[in-house]
Amino acid sequence: LSFAFVTQGLAGEKCKNITIEIMQKHIPFSFPPDTKIISQREVGGLCEVIVNIQGRDLPIYVGKDFIILGQMFSNKKNVSNEEVKKLHSQKFLSLKKDIDKAVAITYTPSSTAKHAIYMFTDPLCPHCQKAGNQMEEIAKEYNVKVKVVFCPFRGRKNAIEAVCRNLDFSTYVKGDWKKEGKTEKSQCKKGQELIETSIKLAKKLGISGVPTFYLENGKIVVGANIPQLKEALAELTGKKEKKKF
Repeated sequence: LSFAFVTQGLAGEKCKNITIEIMQKHIPFSFPPDTKIISQREVGGLCEVIVNIQGRDLPIYVGKDFIILGQMFSNKKNVSNEEVKKLHSQKFLSLKKDIDKAVAITYTPSSTAKHAIYMFTDPLCPHCQKAGNQMEEIAKEYNVKVKVVFCPFRGRKNAIEAVCRNLDFSTYVKGDWKKEGKTEKSQCKKGQELIETSIKLAKKLGISGVPTFYLENGKIVVGANIPQLKEALAELTGKKEKKKF
């Protein structure tokens, strides 16, 4: 409720009385019944409305007699994307305790590691595999824990298997375990419940693709963007990123 109050409080006059029903009048299709407004603010003389539609947060720009579906750019920056990321960061921080309970695998590079990064991943995602293979080295470089939370768009049974077999991080990211043919026999109740919980949390966060990384401070890095991830970790830990010449 407090979050809703804050976002509404920044809305301004342009967003006054904007509702799902008002926006519905301007589009030739129907919003799904569970569509919700999660944020409103004035941008460029319009009301930017972030709506959650079937788990995805999408920007809509509302004028006096029209609406625009899409993203807004200003000075080479994606204004819409930055606002959605900000909202997702706030969601993450509000759900952090629940997310910690949904962590399936943790890699701790040393006993002095104080910070953590959360990797939302799918065992059958090739980009996740690529990023995962670099995470041990990155964790050691910045001395951060890596917490794996499954968001399986394709590999649900494989994710359950990883939990039920109690795989360590090195074994998991190497990936050879997926070729051992133990998936169907490794579908325990504990794994099923954990993956069900993590999927629900991923939906609440609006995660639509993996890998997605959340730093403990809510900073988001989408995709296997290792340079951006290292930059965010350098900022979090205060450690300068190594530059290659």
